[in-house]
Amino acid sequence: MTLAGRTILVTRGEEQGEIFSALIRERGGVPVLFPTIRLVPPEDPGPLDGAIARLSSFDWILFASANAARFFCERAARAGITAPPEGVRVASVGPGTGRELARRGFPVHLTAEKHTAEGLVDALRRFGIAGRRFLLPRALEGREAIQEEIAREGGSVETVAAYRNGLPERDERAARNIVATPPDVCTFASPSAFRNFFRLLGEGPAAEVLSRSLIAVIGEVTARAVSEKNFAVDIMPEKYTLERMLDAIEARLSAEPSHGGPTT
Repeated sequence: MTLAGRTILVTRGEEQGEIFSALIRERGGVPVLFPTIRLVPPEDPGPLDGAIARLSSFDWILFASANAARFFCERAARAGITAPPEGVRVASVGPGTGRELARRGFPVHLTAEKHTAEGLVDALRRFGIAGRRFLLPRALEGREAIQEEIAREGGSVETVAAYRNGLPERDERAARNIVATPPDVCTFASPSAFRNFFRLLGEGPAAEVLSRSLIAVIGEVTARAVSEKNFAVDIMPEKYTLERMLDAIEARLSAEPSHGGPTT
């Protein structure tokens, strides 16, 4: 196995971090757990609760991440809603998000072929956007791409925060080990995960670790966050799933490249 003995930094938290770690082990790699994201409900759940109470007024519910799906469905279940109302369709940005929704009783009617916000809007165009009402549960710090694209097409979007990104407590032992022995590959699935890596390790130590590791990201937005810190992205899968991330890491490692680091 290409990942045999290779260390892979896992910055995802909670259940997703466990899933990613299991996939790494299946391929013979060694996950290095250092969560840089702690997902928590919004401070004010009122807007989310209000939207859930009016679900039948929407044509579509849009989910751009598995996290949005999990927090939305958990909150909806508290209100006694375990499936979308009749006539309301559900769209997912990708298969991972779709699996999370299906697991919680929300069948997916549409999955984007390109797993980005723009890809989701492209998929919706086949069903018509003008005059339709869309609900977008998302992270408090989410992008505006979906809203802007749908507005251009004549649709309307109500955006509600389903969760927010918090900073986890620093694991002192893990931090010391990562600085002393940087992983072969550092992985980041969101801009917040990357930026929080510096907040938890400190600017100097984090930069030193990344200069000695390959940097793998999911998504162009995360790649831009890496570039803003003057680092180069070594690995980014075409499809934004954990499995494709590991495929891309294996392909890169099999070529025995030199490690990445700050751009000059």
